[in-house]
Amino acid sequence: MIYSKLSDTFYDDLDEKVAVCIAKARTMGVDTPVGRTDLADGVYVNVMTYEPRDGRGATSETHADYADIQLILDGEELMGVPVGKLEEEVPYSAEKDIAIWRGPVACLTMKKGDWCMFMPGEGHAPSIRDESTDCTKVKKAVFKIKYN
Repeated sequence: MIYSKLSDTFYDDLDEKVAVCIAKARTMGVDTPVGRTDLADGVYVNVMTYEPRDGRGATSETHADYADIQLILDGEELMGVPVGKLEEEVPYSAEKDIAIWRGPVACLTMKKGDWCMFMPGEGHAPSIRDESTDCTKVKKAVFKIKYN
């Protein structure tokens, strides 16, 4: 997992696909339209708005084929990262490239301009409401990078 800010240029050239995502991310903001945009071969972004969910009983997800870069465009949320043994709750779906897991997570605070990257197989529990804030709506860009 990588956790960073758009203002940090360290990861700009990590690899060609990440560079495409970060360059696009720097052009996005609260007014970016919701929906999917293809960026390159095996690289796309989904922009969405939602209400963060209660963190009690949060589940983690993993992907086998795609890495995720999750960027907060507006609002804030907690991003859960597994810290113990996970138990499979929903088996892997090749069609959706996702498996769902249950287990303990530690949370990172994600605010506007923060992003994190999870490689295939790395668990993450996105979209958790931070009870210490009054944020009820988040706008996020989720970049998907095919590696497998």
